[in-house]
Amino acid sequence: MNFIRIFGVGLVVLLWGFAGQAKVVEYKLVIAEGSVQVEGQTFSQKIMVNGSIPGPELTFHEGDTARITVLNQTSGKTLLHWHGILLPNDQDGVPLVNSLPIESGAEKIYEFPIKQTGTYWYHSHVMFQEEDGVYGAIRILPKESPSKLPEKTILFSDLSHEKGADIHRNLKRDGDYYDIYTDTVQSWWRALKKGTVWTKFRSSLQRMGGMDYSDVAYDFFTANGQPQIHLYEQGNLPSRVKLRLINGSATSIYKVTYAGGPITVVAADGLPVEPIKVNILPMSVAETYDVLVDLKAGHQLELRATSFDNSGYSSVFLGPQNSKIVNAPKMPWEDPTGVSMGAMMGMPRMGFWQEFKMSYQNEFADLPKDLEYQFKSSQASSHTSSHKGHSMNMKKMNSHAHGMGEVDRIMNQAPETRKNNLISSTPTPIYNELTYGLLKSKTKIMRSKDETLRIIPFTLNGNMENYVWTINGRPLGPETYIKIRKGERVRFVMRNTTMMNHPMHLHGHFFRVMTRQGEWSVLKHTVNVAPMSTTTIEFEATEEKDWFFHCHILYHMMDGMTRTVRYIDTPGPEKFVEMRKNSKEFDSPSQFYFRNKLLAQSNYSRLEGKFFSSYYQMEYSGIANYDGDYEAELQLGRTLTRFFTAYIGALAEQEGKSESKASPSLGVTWLLPLRIHANLKYLPLLEERPLEFELENSIQLTDRLQSNIGYGTSGKLYSELEWRQTKHLSFTASYSHNYKSFGLGLGYTY
Repeated sequence: MNFIRIFGVGLVVLLWGFAGQAKVVEYKLVIAEGSVQVEGQTFSQKIMVNGSIPGPELTFHEGDTARITVLNQTSGKTLLHWHGILLPNDQDGVPLVNSLPIESGAEKIYEFPIKQTGTYWYHSHVMFQEEDGVYGAIRILPKESPSKLPEKTILFSDLSHEKGADIHRNLKRDGDYYDIYTDTVQSWWRALKKGTVWTKFRSSLQRMGGMDYSDVAYDFFTANGQPQIHLYEQGNLPSRVKLRLINGSATSIYKVTYAGGPITVVAADGLPVEPIKVNILPMSVAETYDVLVDLKAGHQLELRATSFDNSGYSSVFLGPQNSKIVNAPKMPWEDPTGVSMGAMMGMPRMGFWQEFKMSYQNEFADLPKDLEYQFKSSQASSHTSSHKGHSMNMKKMNSHAHGMGEVDRIMNQAPETRKNNLISSTPTPIYNELTYGLLKSKTKIMRSKDETLRIIPFTLNGNMENYVWTINGRPLGPETYIKIRKGERVRFVMRNTTMMNHPMHLHGHFFRVMTRQGEWSVLKHTVNVAPMSTTTIEFEATEEKDWFFHCHILYHMMDGMTRTVRYIDTPGPEKFVEMRKNSKEFDSPSQFYFRNKLLAQSNYSRLEGKFFSSYYQMEYSGIANYDGDYEAELQLGRTLTRFFTAYIGALAEQEGKSESKASPSLGVTWLLPLRIHANLKYLPLLEERPLEFELENSIQLTDRLQSNIGYGTSGKLYSELEWRQTKHLSFTASYSHNYKSFGLGLGYTY
């Protein structure tokens, strides 16, 4: 009898143990090169996951154990990152930060517990593989109380015929390379047509190139791999559905609109928020939102994701097949020539002189500097979480921001949004456009009495001339760390001094985006830092080792806007540090690129070129007519700020039958108001003109027509008109004062 009792108890304990074990959910992902078909077009040289772009959706339940086998069948290395998932450091999937890459022909088994619910995604963190197709959705369902609403996952992305490496090369040669294809060229004719000449003139005086909506032109914007998809075509039509929206793009930001009325946002970056109704849902790169939308019998209602540069969109139609199609509202769009610095900051009434002063102050934010670490009691500074009442200490800490507004907008808002975001207050508030300040977390910030607050202010910098992106003036290197300690509360104060949006993502953590919601501010893993604005985030340092923190616009990340967050008491493996020193991904400043432009005309020929890295450059130029006159120059320079370069070099020239002359040179170049390039040089061996001053400017007259003008105290004076026919070929007409001649010809840029 005792045996039976003991056996019965043992059996119950054994069964209870099995029941308590986590369910192991297994997937196998095969990464291979190939091509895909979209709208009848073949996109070759892509990298796919299980033969498709995007890869398969991975579904888990809270409490599961994920076991994912990744087989690399590409010709190079690969590795997958699980975006937004809280997991052990060695499973995060960043090469040489916490993992070794998967070699060609090899496989890696990821295994980690699922400790959360929500909408997430995965993608490669190796070179440009994310652009080339290595990404997919992750859906994590609650262990209990599943949603009673039917749901679908929609992954928005961008698609190009070009390989990511080729796109990157084009951007390095010219940061505005794709503007003509996205119809965002900042021309004076465009400003005249739009009535924004004064704004463009102000921007030119401030040396601003204009608001940049996007860096890259894409062939398609897609939803689940296609420009247009249909959902709920068959069967009973639900009255309301839940959509899990993911922006899995390499660079594209979207504004989502819906034909069936307001969109109800119920989760941000996987975590629930208090429901909020909006007409426009901005989605920066790598963000996710769960939304509720209403369906209507007899109608196909369009959910549209319009690219921020207004160059295209993808569509999701919800409703029965062959029923009436109702299109989503077109996205309000502001021409970039009409966006002033103040408007970018959410302060359209900012005066010209205030903008002018700020533009020059921001230039010196490019100078490399070490991170500042400030410490306070977390409890004492808890009230600084709210925008309604910053403490004096917080004001002092932000005094370096030079008046830049700390805002809760997600991106640059359309004009009507800036005027009045609240559309209806009864019975339920409806807002025109979602902002971070509208998102209220369902969990409150909890602070312990002995918690230390580590405050780290830094700037997000950029240089479109050489296409360099930095944090505090420094691009990513093998040992560029943000140092923290476990147990601290950490605050990042991020000041964006550029014209671009920067969606900043922190691996392995969720952070609070500090807004007007104060202690109920939204929890996220990715936050968009809008142009010319300051965003503050806070998080609890509960992990160990090294974690990536970077801009999620792929080419900004690859060109330097990245740091490694290091837990200094438990750093990552030292072997990775040594390996990073020999890795291209951690040595972007030393990578060299070149660009050349050749003008062959009937009156003279001119060559100008540049061999450059992030900070160092070799510029060469030459001009010659067909009578033996010439001038050639070589400069070796160091970029100090985005507008200022110092150089040494040499100059040689010959005019007529006189003897040729040559001299070493020492000089500086600086971008002046109206974007005029000034060059002051010292030529010690030219006794008749030891000092020489030159001015050059390129004026974009129309989308394809530009004027190039040059003047020098040596007597140099030329004027060119250049019509850009293709990416490389242009037609030119010119006049040279030196050679007293007009000419026609061709230009070739490569």
